[in-house]
Amino acid sequence: MQRRTKTARTTARRMLRAAAAAAAALSLAACGVTISPATPSPQAGGTTQTGPAPSSSGGSGIPVTTGTAGTAGPGSGTAGPASGSPSASPAAEPTAAQWKTYTDPGRTVSFDLPADWITQQVPGQSGKGLRVEVRDSQGDVVATLQTHMSRLGGACQPKSARPYTVLASIPLQIPSNNTAAAAVAPRYVYRVIRGATHFYASYGITDQTAGADGKACLVYNTVRSDTLGIYMFGDVLQFTSALDGSAGLRAFATIADAQAYMRTSGYLNVQRMVTSLTSLG
Repeated sequence: MQRRTKTARTTARRMLRAAAAAAAALSLAACGVTISPATPSPQAGGTTQTGPAPSSSGGSGIPVTTGTAGTAGPGSGTAGPASGSPSASPAAEPTAAQWKTYTDPGRTVSFDLPADWITQQVPGQSGKGLRVEVRDSQGDVVATLQTHMSRLGGACQPKSARPYTVLASIPLQIPSNNTAAAAVAPRYVYRVIRGATHFYASYGITDQTAGADGKACLVYNTVRSDTLGIYMFGDVLQFTSALDGSAGLRAFATIADAQAYMRTSGYLNVQRMVTSLTSLG
């Protein structure tokens, strides 16, 4: 009898606790509070990160993220999303409506250019060499074509090499006999190299990678061949890893800005012009 009384009291207490819990749950639900099951913790060896991922500037004061516009070329490394770039890229501006063809007097080379751009032949390094400056409608020199160049010279220490990125790489059908270890099939390239506070951009033709492991020191916009010698068609003959850039280069605050320039009619006209280069020899 005494055991049955104790069991009854225990059962009554359990029923009271259950009723109290149910009442509390109803009260929380009425206040808009939801009670969720506990979330299991990550397994050992895994990581859980909340909040924004850390960024890196490499101690230079400028972003180091690389862009995806264009096609990554030899020695460019892996390109990732550009810092600060919009999710949907704006459409590219149109190129010139009317075009014309330039052929040098010796009929060695030919290329197309916008109808309102002009060409001016200037003395080259030798009697055999050709040097032509191309000016846009504003009178600014946008590219130089030169053949049979010599005495390029120049050198720098590997430790001074700085990161560079290839934003455009387009194969070309132009003569090349480069047999160096870093030689590649001739192509048009648009590359940026990292300076102290900006990214410096250059476009032109090449048949050699800029450097190893995504870093460059002294970069030439040239191609070598038997028929045209060492020749160039681009904005500058060479650029370096100097922290303040090289003369004649465009400076951009980020790689995203360098990519945005690729959508302008000025850049697209230059790209179409340079990639139309044909050797007639």
